[in-house]
Amino acid sequence: MKKISKIFIITILTIIVFFICSYLYLTNFGQKGILSNEPRKPKIEIPITYNIGWWAYQDDLTIDSLKIEIIESKLNLFNSRSLISYSVYGKMKYDGHWEPKIENVHLSERIEKDSLQTRIIEITPIVSVSENENQNDGIKKYSFKNEHTIISNGWGNNTIKFICGNKEQIIKLQQRK
Repeated sequence: MKKISKIFIITILTIIVFFICSYLYLTNFGQKGILSNEPRKPKIEIPITYNIGWWAYQDDLTIDSLKIEIIESKLNLFNSRSLISYSVYGKMKYDGHWEPKIENVHLSERIEKDSLQTRIIEITPIVSVSENENQNDGIKKYSFKNEHTIISNGWGNNTIKFICGNKEQIIKLQQRK
């Protein structure tokens, strides 16, 4: 009788451990739901702001290139989120002993009036300066890469136009049922 109860307890404990391990595996250690197809959280290199502030040094900023990549897009009936990355390359001109740097990135999203299926995302690097006696007039190159979660506008093709300075890139995502 004791042998049967020992086997029963070990079997129950094994089943519980199996379900706990399965749950942790399917939810990426509790970071998302079991049935979720949503992408992971975005990685941010430069902090994002949605507020317009004192931008005194923007005139010395030049955008050389903009690169958009789709990292994860499993759009379906249960998921309307995609993960993209944007990389911005350019240079900043500075005078005197003021060293420039990209402090924040301002993101602005809106839907184009002409087409309800086209979204426009504007990316604006925000320049700040700090005093540095070792610097004296010059040009400083910069580059950064951030990730961003996009929610689709609806079923079918979703066109997203990214604008950064005078650079533009368009991507298309398809939301299926």
